[in-house]
Amino acid sequence: MNTQNIINLIKRYFIESGRKDITTFVSVLLIIAFVGVFQPMGRVSDSLMWLILYIMSIVFAGRIFGIFQPANRAIHYLTIPASSAEKTLVNACLVYLYYNILLITALFLGGILSELVRKIIVSSYELRLYFPFDWDDLCFLLILESIFMFGSIYFKTHAVSKTLLSLLVIAIFFVILDTTILGFYTQSFTGGSFHRVQNSLDKVNFDFLEYAVSILVFLFFNFMTWLRLRETEA
Repeated sequence: MNTQNIINLIKRYFIESGRKDITTFVSVLLIIAFVGVFQPMGRVSDSLMWLILYIMSIVFAGRIFGIFQPANRAIHYLTIPASSAEKTLVNACLVYLYYNILLITALFLGGILSELVRKIIVSSYELRLYFPFDWDDLCFLLILESIFMFGSIYFKTHAVSKTLLSLLVIAIFFVILDTTILGFYTQSFTGGSFHRVQNSLDKVNFDFLEYAVSILVFLFFNFMTWLRLRETEA
C-alpha cells in the first residue's frame, strides 16, 4: 500500500465529483426540511429517511466503478499508477464511510432545520431532536453496498439494475428452496427453516450467528470486488 497513491485517488474523486456531492447534500437537506415542515406531527417519518438513505447509497455503490462504461475513461482509470488493492480500498472508504456519513448528516440536519422552521411558524411548538438510524439497519445497508459495489465492477453496463435483478432472482430461488426443503421434511410449508433455526437458538447464540454471517458476506464481496478489478487490470 502506497499512501501517496491513496491520497491521489481520493483527490481525483473530489476533483471530479466534489461539486456533485455538495449539490446532493444540499438537495437532501432541503427536501427533508421541506417535507418535515408540512408533516402533521412536525417530523419526517423514519421510513422516508431510511428510503432515501438506502436508495441513494445503493445507487452510489452500484456506480462507484462506473468508469468502465466509456472506453476512454476505462483505459484512463486502469492506467492510474495505483494497485488494485489501493483502488478497492479508496472506493470502499468512499462507499461505506464518506457517502453514508454525507447522507446521514444531510438527513439529520434536514430534520433539525424542519424543527426550527416549525418553531418559528408556531412559537408554542416544542423542538425535538431525533436520530432514526440504528446499528442493525446500518449493518444491513453495508452488506447491500458491498454487493452493489461488486456489481459495479462485475457488470460493464447498467450495473445497478442488473445487480438488483440478480439479487431478486437469488432471493426467489432461496425462498423456493427453503420452502421445498421444509415441506419435504416436515410436511408443512409455513414458517420457513430460517425461523425454525431462529426459534431453536437462544437470542445470544442467534445474534452471534447473524453477525458472523453478515461479516463473512461483507468480507466476501469486498474480496470479490478486489479480485474482479485485479482480473480486469491484468
